[in-house]
Amino acid sequence: MRILAPILILLQMAVGQTITASVDVNQLAVNETFTFKIEAKDADNLPQVNLFPLEKDFTVISGPAQQTSYQFINGEATSSKSLTWTLVPNKKGKLVIPSLTVVLDGKRLKTKPIPMNVKSSGSVTQKDELFLLAEIDKDEAFVGEQITVTYKLYTRVQMSLEDIKYPESVGFWSEELSVPRPPRFNQTTISGVQYNVATLYKVALFPTKTGELELTPMTARCNVQVKTRRRQRGIFDDPFFNNFFNETVQKVLRTEPRKIRVKPYPVGQPANFTGAVGQFKLKAAVDTDKVKANEAVTYYVELEGTGNLNMFSLPKLNFPDNMEVFPPTSSFEQEQLWDQFTGKMKWEYILIPRQAGKVFLPRIELAYFDPNDKQFHTISSRSVELNISPAKDNLASTSSGFTKEEIALLGQDIHYNFTTPPAWIERGQRGIPIWVWTSYILAAGLFLAPVTLSRYQQQRITTAGQRMSHRALKRALQTLKAHPNVDDVSTAIYTYLQERWQLRTDNLDPLSVESELRGIIPPELLDELIQLLKDCDAERYAPGATGSGNIANRAMTILKKVDGHA
Repeated sequence: MRILAPILILLQMAVGQTITASVDVNQLAVNETFTFKIEAKDADNLPQVNLFPLEKDFTVISGPAQQTSYQFINGEATSSKSLTWTLVPNKKGKLVIPSLTVVLDGKRLKTKPIPMNVKSSGSVTQKDELFLLAEIDKDEAFVGEQITVTYKLYTRVQMSLEDIKYPESVGFWSEELSVPRPPRFNQTTISGVQYNVATLYKVALFPTKTGELELTPMTARCNVQVKTRRRQRGIFDDPFFNNFFNETVQKVLRTEPRKIRVKPYPVGQPANFTGAVGQFKLKAAVDTDKVKANEAVTYYVELEGTGNLNMFSLPKLNFPDNMEVFPPTSSFEQEQLWDQFTGKMKWEYILIPRQAGKVFLPRIELAYFDPNDKQFHTISSRSVELNISPAKDNLASTSSGFTKEEIALLGQDIHYNFTTPPAWIERGQRGIPIWVWTSYILAAGLFLAPVTLSRYQQQRITTAGQRMSHRALKRALQTLKAHPNVDDVSTAIYTYLQERWQLRTDNLDPLSVESELRGIIPPELLDELIQLLKDCDAERYAPGATGSGNIANRAMTILKKVDGHA
């Protein structure tokens, strides 16, 4: 019996292990989040699960969060280990969280499917209060023609942006036109209803193939303040008490799918067409049109215009055979226009002519398609004339009849006669002249100066981060005193944190700050700093929020405390 007792206990533990999957709600709108939980009872380790089967109909917003709990009931101990995710449905309709395979203590178990009823986006009033819209300037285009897409956020409620997932459209070459950081809200009216609207992202898309292409949706995660539901009315239903009974609800917004029909080019495509679409100007020049043989000259080619500048290349250039050509270097300079992708593409060729004479550099021709008139056009640069004179060594050899080696030997045979007697100095009468010492000192100084300067610059570069860290608080306090508005306060705080701790990322938000500084500053100061950042975001993004007016003073106080404990 004593031997069988441990075996029975192990069998009871094995039988008692169970796995369950659950959600906090199974009826919701398409832009609302819900909690998905997998719980294992009487397990030694956390369950292991792959969520790939459900990612077709649901998107994982965050997780997994781990939790372990113990209970004692009637003298018996039970334990549970759970994993929790925050999900959002990808579409409306009757969806199902499929059965998932869970590995628990080396055993493979199955969860039960969970049905989900997802409505379009709640009531019509709810959708009108907060939604994300993708505006396109055209839904039909040629291959390589620009399509401008603007993503805007419309709201009539108090909210703050938590995260934005930018679209990655398949079948398009994309060029960013504008990414406002932070987004700025303006007032607009739609059908007599006033909204606060902000542009989140503007991008130029260039189709790379024909057919019907779909724009992938853009996703924005927001925290929205809603009123807490109360069963019965009382004195606290007065609007004066509304702020005391608000709660924050997380919502995920998506743009509606958009289709783009991409057409092929019309008949008549030139043989030298390389895919340029838009309107362009082409020119070429050299830095000098007179050069000696074996000396370098730079050949510049500049293409300016509006269109798919980064999607095609120049035709191959055929330079003269007696000229050495190095591979070109290219650069692109984008003009900051709001709706069109415009800029200058430059190429620089280093040429070394090897023979004297007059040559003409090749004339460049570029064929492009203009979607405005639906016609092919050809632009060309002028032919550049280059006058090459003989090299210096060739001149010397031609005039004298000697080679360079013979001229060097001839110079050793020439001796010059002195017409005046030399000024002899007796031994020991005078030392080395002062000008000789001065020359030696100057030469030594010139020799050592680059080494000393290089070490000084290296020291400055090495300690740049430390100097920036030490000046971070002073710079932040000066900014907060000079610019106390909430936008500049938030920027000053994030700039201080990045400079003070040399953070590698520029995309800071309250969550990333908490992750980066956990364990570096005391927890109570970290909580106070995170709350300050969230209050700044609420003031910046919440329409109609007024703030307390002294958030800059509060920020200065908190930053001094944080810097003092760092």
